[in-house]
Amino acid sequence: MRQALLELLADMPFEAVTGAMIADRAGVGYATYFRHYADPRDLLVDTVAHLADELVEQMIPALISGGTQAAARELVQAIDAERSTYIALLTGAGDATRGMLVRHLFDRMADLPDLSPEWLPRRLAIRFAIVGTIELLDWWLREEPLLDLARVADLVDRLIIARISTAS
Repeated sequence: MRQALLELLADMPFEAVTGAMIADRAGVGYATYFRHYADPRDLLVDTVAHLADELVEQMIPALISGGTQAAARELVQAIDAERSTYIALLTGAGDATRGMLVRHLFDRMADLPDLSPEWLPRRLAIRFAIVGTIELLDWWLREEPLLDLARVADLVDRLIIARISTAS
C-alpha cells in the first residue's frame, strides 16, 4: 500500500488521494485497506516513518565510523536509489510530508549518540540538520536533478553535517 500511495503521489497532490484509490492501486480490497489505515494521512505517516527510518539506518553508522563525508555520501546515494519515491513525497505531499519527516526524524535521532559540538545545543543541531537536509534535497531533486551525486554529497556535508557535528 505504501508503494501504491507513492505511485498516486507521482500523479496527483496528496489531497486528491483517497483510500479507495490506494486500495485499487495496491490490488487489495477496500476493507483490507481500512484494517490497516483509517485514512490516507495514516498511510502517509507510516510511509514517511518507514523511509526516514531507512535513511537513518543507512546514514548514522557511516557518520559514527567514517565521518561526515561518508554519511553525506550514504544519504545522497540512498536518496538517488529511490529518487522517484522522494520526488513523489516532496511534490505530491509537500508540506504535510516535510512536517512529518521533521517530527519523525527528530524523535528518531534523539535516541542516537550526541555528535554535536559542545557549543551547539543538541536539539537545535538535530532540528537544523533535518530541516536543512530536507531543503537541500528538495532543491536538488526538483531544481538541479542532473547535479553530480558527489557534488550533492559535498553540499550536504559542507553546509549541514560538518557544521553541526564533531564527527568530521
